[in-house]
Amino acid sequence: MQICVVAIDTRGGVQPYAALALGLQQAGHRIRVVAPEDFTGWLIGMGLDAVPLPGRMDDAARAAAQTGFSRGVVPKGMREQLVRQSLANARALLDYADGSDAVLGGIGGAVLGLDVAERLGIPLVHAHLHPVGAVSPALTGVLTPWMPPWTGAAGNLIGSAITESALTLPFRAVSRAVRTEVLGLPRRRSRPSSARLSVYGFSRHVVAVPATWNVTGYWFLPEEQAWTPPAELVTFLDSGEAPVCIGFGSMVSGDPAATARTVTEAIRRAGVRAVLLTGWSGMSDIAASDNVLVIDQVPHSWLFPRCAAVVHHGGAGTTAAALRAGVPAVVVPHGVDQPFWAKRVAELGVGPRPLPRPMLSASSFATALRTTLADDGMRARAARLGELISAEDGITAAVDLVSRGLTRTT
Repeated sequence: MQICVVAIDTRGGVQPYAALALGLQQAGHRIRVVAPEDFTGWLIGMGLDAVPLPGRMDDAARAAAQTGFSRGVVPKGMREQLVRQSLANARALLDYADGSDAVLGGIGGAVLGLDVAERLGIPLVHAHLHPVGAVSPALTGVLTPWMPPWTGAAGNLIGSAITESALTLPFRAVSRAVRTEVLGLPRRRSRPSSARLSVYGFSRHVVAVPATWNVTGYWFLPEEQAWTPPAELVTFLDSGEAPVCIGFGSMVSGDPAATARTVTEAIRRAGVRAVLLTGWSGMSDIAASDNVLVIDQVPHSWLFPRCAAVVHHGGAGTTAAALRAGVPAVVVPHGVDQPFWAKRVAELGVGPRPLPRPMLSASSFATALRTTLADDGMRARAARLGELISAEDGITAAVDLVSRGLTRTT
């Protein structure tokens, strides 16, 4: 079966879809991955047929940071740009997906994938990294982690409704433009089918959702057997106690120099050793020292288990990697879904209270580091959760669900 996998996200969000694509390919399906152009070389290198959408995700992340899109609202100034980019993406996706038996995508992929699949007369497989896709009193809203616990089922119903509206309403104008200008479809979509195929790439040990949902466990890439750690990293890890890993992934800071100063001072106050992953955050201004190693990026599956704790931004993919590693996490959420994952980490007892990015200071950061490293119970809970997550085989479960589901619908 020919499946077009649409992965429109940052690196941490594309990686689980790459893992699922490899699993589907190994099961005998013909796979094409459609992703932003800055990821296609990486995807091709792992043996996938990958084709580029116009534009780079790192450029989009910088633009989003400058206009406030990271807070989950599409600013007025970005709307026309979003429509233009979506029209270009839709034209490319329509061409790439032609001849496929199905399109597969999550929040980012489904925005375009649903309309393109309708135009081609093929099903869309909803493959999500988050608990989204329904309004339910049993479902916590991903975009409403601030909802007080005492609101119970009513709060869940309100929160999940707010989340679903926030994930769909801002893109209705985009969908209408794509449908009429590119796909030749009616402006409005027909009512979605209740029989749609949905799979979820997270763990029930982390998020409680209705028992009827197809939750498979996380979608992790296989270990990179050919990858060799830099000699300087190995030397640093071997030269003292386990360090803290600090990295904010694809989150672009408006003032990277200020972020660098905050991180440096917190490391000094906490008296810890640290590996700093610069990523897209622009923190490369931090100078290496006997206690700090600055490096661009390292496979999380290799580095995280070798650290005493992980400090990250709370993206779905990075949260999954940190939880599987079995070490405590200090989460500094920047926006969108990140406060939700940060709250789950704290509620599970595998990390301290979140440190929202606007409230981050050297003092609060240092306190969180000291508290985390001194908490034996937190460390034990993190190790146990890591074992439970590692025991799941999310790829095999997802491949089986997708294969059986598409056999019934095509």
